[in-house]
Amino acid sequence: MSQLLPIKVRFLGKDYTLRVSEEDELATLEMAEYLDSKMRAFKEAHPEQSDLTAAVITGLAITEELFVERASGLDPGEHVNTVLAQMEKKLSKALLS
Repeated sequence: MSQLLPIKVRFLGKDYTLRVSEEDELATLEMAEYLDSKMRAFKEAHPEQSDLTAAVITGLAITEELFVERASGLDPGEHVNTVLAQMEKKLSKALLS
């Protein structure tokens, strides 16, 4: 088991200390930088909004990105083939009845 290392990340000018495994350190820093840049962009566009609102809206936007990316990774042909196979079974049953 790898030892957890404390690392500092910054979101909207506030520092946070996280404990991560050594192998996750670079990825965590990269993710934190990405999140901070998205939060700063939101705050620049909507300076009247609180930091908490910026965090929630940014979290939702990144979640949407993830869902869209996951959906694009699905093979539409596989879905179509499954639906066609189901329809074929139903038609065969109907014709045999």
